[in-house]
Amino acid sequence: MWENRWENRSRLIFISGMLLAGLMLVQMGMYIMHTLAGWEIRYNVIQLCHTVMKSLGIQWVGYVLNAIVFYTFFMSVWIAAKQLYLSRMFNNKLLARRHELLTREINQRFAGTSPGEQTIIVIDNAAPLAFAMGFFKPRIVLSTGLKDLLDSNELEAVVHHEMFHRKHGDPLKTFLMSLLASVMWYIPILKSFHHNYKIVREVLADNYAIDKSGSSIHLGSALLKLLKGKAPAPMPVSHVSFSDTSINLRIRQLLEPQADFPLNWPFTPAMISLQVLFVLCSMFVLVMH
Repeated sequence: MWENRWENRSRLIFISGMLLAGLMLVQMGMYIMHTLAGWEIRYNVIQLCHTVMKSLGIQWVGYVLNAIVFYTFFMSVWIAAKQLYLSRMFNNKLLARRHELLTREINQRFAGTSPGEQTIIVIDNAAPLAFAMGFFKPRIVLSTGLKDLLDSNELEAVVHHEMFHRKHGDPLKTFLMSLLASVMWYIPILKSFHHNYKIVREVLADNYAIDKSGSSIHLGSALLKLLKGKAPAPMPVSHVSFSDTSINLRIRQLLEPQADFPLNWPFTPAMISLQVLFVLCSMFVLVMH
């Protein structure tokens, strides 16, 4: 029951965010093709908005609309391409700092993979690091500093936590939510979607780790140890980290596993987003009539 509730929240948030942003991106893509290639496209909301503004004698708004559309579309492409490049470069740096012996031992213990297939990489770094990265073939990255900080049971709980993210492709999903929230700043509810989605995925990963390790004690103690330590430097690439999202809420959830902690949905961003969508829909109806 508890797990189903958080699974449903995760699914609802992701689908809602992707559907809302996806429909807007499709409309913008159609509008761009109409503007650049002269495609005749019926029932395009962005194109209709531009026509209405022009007919009302406020053509400058049309220029603003053009700027928003082209900014959103091309910034999405630019950020995605930049992230792919940075991920490749960062992965090469991680491989250069790989601790071969510990990487082999950790993979044999937790991943059950062959020596040539390493889903977990241990790097030489004094900072306690544990995160999953990679869009298409995610990997788990641990540091020697983390291994020195945690005992064997705590390390196992952390690895199971990151295994959940890896198995469910959370680095890619979280990046998509982040990308859409940043380029579509004029729909602020997407930022709330992104924030709450990260929380839900961390809670689900915690629950998976508890199920695998058989207790919440080791996961909780690992969280507390990392909370007391110095925060690691920001990563240059998109990733899902064990200790950078809603630590306090997760600890409360560990202490009260059956309690329901509602997510925070700010009223103002939701109202602004609804108004933006309402204006677009109103313009569509006005032109159709």
